[in-house]
Amino acid sequence: MLVFPPVLAPPAPFPLVLSAPPPQTAFVAPGVQRATYRLSTSAGPLVIYAVSVDLHEPSLRLRTVLASDRLVSAGEGISSMALRTGAVAGVNADYYDIGQTNQPLGVVVRDGALLRTPSTRIALAVTTERTVRFTNFHFSGSVTYGGAHVPLTTVDEWPPQGGVSFLTPAYGMLKPAAGVSVALLEPAPGATGITGTYRVISVAAANVGIVPRGPLLAFGPAALKLAALPSAGDSVEITATLDPALGDITSAVGGGPLLVANGGSVTDPNAPAPEERDRRFPVCGAATSADGTLLLLAVDGRQPVLSIGVTRPEFAALMLALGASDGMAFDSGGSATLVARVLGDENASVLNFPSDGSERPVADGLFVYSDAPRGLHPRLTLRPDRFEALPGAVVTLHAAIVDDAGHRLRDGGTPALRASLDPGPHSASVQAASGGEVAEVAYRTIERLARLTVDPDRPNAEMGGTIHFNARGLDANGDPVELGDAVRWSADAGSIATDGTYRAGNADAAVAATAGGLVTRVEVRVGRHEMPLELFTPPAGDAWRFATFPRGGPGSLTFSPAAPELRLGYDFSGESRAAYANGTFVLPGSPLGFALDILGDGNGAGVRVIFQNRFGERRPLTLVRAVDWHGWRRISIALPPDLNPPVTLASLYAVATLGPAPVRSAGTLVFRNPALVAAGSP
Repeated sequence: MLVFPPVLAPPAPFPLVLSAPPPQTAFVAPGVQRATYRLSTSAGPLVIYAVSVDLHEPSLRLRTVLASDRLVSAGEGISSMALRTGAVAGVNADYYDIGQTNQPLGVVVRDGALLRTPSTRIALAVTTERTVRFTNFHFSGSVTYGGAHVPLTTVDEWPPQGGVSFLTPAYGMLKPAAGVSVALLEPAPGATGITGTYRVISVAAANVGIVPRGPLLAFGPAALKLAALPSAGDSVEITATLDPALGDITSAVGGGPLLVANGGSVTDPNAPAPEERDRRFPVCGAATSADGTLLLLAVDGRQPVLSIGVTRPEFAALMLALGASDGMAFDSGGSATLVARVLGDENASVLNFPSDGSERPVADGLFVYSDAPRGLHPRLTLRPDRFEALPGAVVTLHAAIVDDAGHRLRDGGTPALRASLDPGPHSASVQAASGGEVAEVAYRTIERLARLTVDPDRPNAEMGGTIHFNARGLDANGDPVELGDAVRWSADAGSIATDGTYRAGNADAAVAATAGGLVTRVEVRVGRHEMPLELFTPPAGDAWRFATFPRGGPGSLTFSPAAPELRLGYDFSGESRAAYANGTFVLPGSPLGFALDILGDGNGAGVRVIFQNRFGERRPLTLVRAVDWHGWRRISIALPPDLNPPVTLASLYAVATLGPAPVRSAGTLVFRNPALVAAGSP
């Protein structure tokens, strides 16, 4: 099994490492270890998290997990997926249709079954031989009935593209789709997988929402040009081939790019978002060493005081420094999440600090499970078992009785330890609340902090509402310092308790934390107000540009500066499915919401808006699913907390397929009085 190197010094182009204390390592489960590296580099601080998985350990297994066990979902956090499936570690995987269907964009294999056909991007595959490899999958298939022969082009993709799509219950709700028909199938006795003989039970147009209860075949316009639909009672032969063969694969997830192959850095020709190659991001990924150890990795980013993130070439260099022979990245940025069970806890928890400030719901992940027996050789464990603290600080420890497989057997209480007033190394014995077990804890007392940060659990407060502030201290090496009760809190308006819980008054306030010779102040916005936006008046009105999907479709975009109003004409009677008003409008402050008036035409088109955060990540949000009214109506939405400001409004657009039935007509929507909802007093 790979051993975490005590000194981490990645090759160029990784920034020069100025200081690198030994990593903090810990046991997770038999064959599973975790480590945290805190580096000071010429480019800034970096915090790196790694989980090593010895695939030779027979009690371990790997599995793909989908958000809510469906391809189309509201998304789910990696820690939630780990909790409900009992995983001891895991990492987010593929890029996904964020803010819309949230389905992963690449291959998905779960428990040996193909749930989504591959893209051109690299994927991680787990084999029946308990190995991990990075590969490109290729899919082909056919559907034969009567004298017809139609290509099977996709699995669990909707609506069908090119040929026929095979749909399973794993997809979720199928939205209505014009020109698409679905055949409900009954597999022949003993059939497994996709390849086999089926009988057609019924055929219907996909003009209402459908939840697959069994296998379906979806025929779109392209397929219907090749052959007529099958009829109820027809026998259908389906062949589906995945290369590498599905029989050798138990799990697979997409992602990209490939970063390391055969012990060296590589450039992936199918890299997602290639323009982001040299941007610093929070990142996550997976790698394998020559001895077959799997590494799950995450690097914090977008936090200048704590960790600046890495570019893709730097991430490759980091993988090589950790002993990787092959490796790839997964969806990163605010999605980057690595979880593992901390010794003494029942369940896995998030190791890194997601850059959104909280864990982002994602589409899928790769998870590690331990089947090691429970209850052998109980002992007391303390968390933290070693730490730094300010003089005299009372530090609350978490004690638990665990077995030698890392399972938590029972609670050991929450003993409190007062750090010595004398600087330097110390140790103390701590006894469990029951059973009499004793464990040693080692710590060091330091007199001054190098950094003191203050993090609120929400960005603003309503009048009379509360916010909890958490103070974090770091030493000169970037290592965390336990502050205990040594933090002194104050506020110039409202009130704040000794534990950092702030209760707002009726005005904005400044909250201060004092510890270790440092003072950090944070501004608190109280209440909220609407701030008008001049988006439809010159010169902003002239900056809007019209577009359609597919490109070159009919429609129009005009604005009336005297009103001021923006008029978006659409025509969904043909192939056009969306009509856009595109622009680049940077919004002030940290907006909490967005509102505008819409003059409805009653046709039922949906209206969406796209915002972009300061890292270039785009978030489409639905304003209304169907404009089924005539006259003016005020529409307001809340903005997600992960829209790290400054926020840019990039598109306002009409969509044909958000409502209960697709729109197949032309119309005009008029917008006026745009505003953002801002925190604090006006």
